[in-house]
Amino acid sequence: MNPLTATGCTLLDKRALPDDEQSGLYIVSVTKFLLLYALTAGGYVFYWSYRNWAAYKELTGAPITPLIRSVFWPFFILCLFEKVQNGLDMKGRTYFWHHETRGLLIMFLVMLSVLLSLFFNRPSDTVFVLFANLVLIACGAGMFVEAQRAINVLSDDPNGRCNSALSGTNVVWMAVGVLYMALVVYAVCIVES
Repeated sequence: MNPLTATGCTLLDKRALPDDEQSGLYIVSVTKFLLLYALTAGGYVFYWSYRNWAAYKELTGAPITPLIRSVFWPFFILCLFEKVQNGLDMKGRTYFWHHETRGLLIMFLVMLSVLLSLFFNRPSDTVFVLFANLVLIACGAGMFVEAQRAINVLSDDPNGRCNSALSGTNVVWMAVGVLYMALVVYAVCIVES
């Protein structure tokens, strides 16, 4: 088996193993995940999803398109969580994270966010929608944190140490996210006044 590296973590080439025995997904520390998730207003999930599916494709040779799965991540979150749980089961690792319920709740949160924006679209609803979306993003953080912990356990790095340092690119994306959130709050304040 040839070693592969992804984000500084050594992974094994497991293409010969059945789909459900794959474990090489995107390892990241929970602290780093939360910082990037919070400071990009949840936008980090697109990149996170892409990295998980790209690592999965590289290791399995599965005929998937990681970019499509990252853009439409809510439709593929259950499948990703299923791969993680199958890997945990195959390795005999116990980690209780209720992957199906968690995936469905994440899908529900996304759907609720879209519905809020559709049904509460008057200028007077702007503050309510902004606050509601912040609450939904915070709830989503809890859902994703346990999924990341499960991925880290599956990948033999429970603390995500091999990908815990912030890179310059991470800092730039967090700055862009904070700037974006500040502009949204400013725009809401303008609408309300």
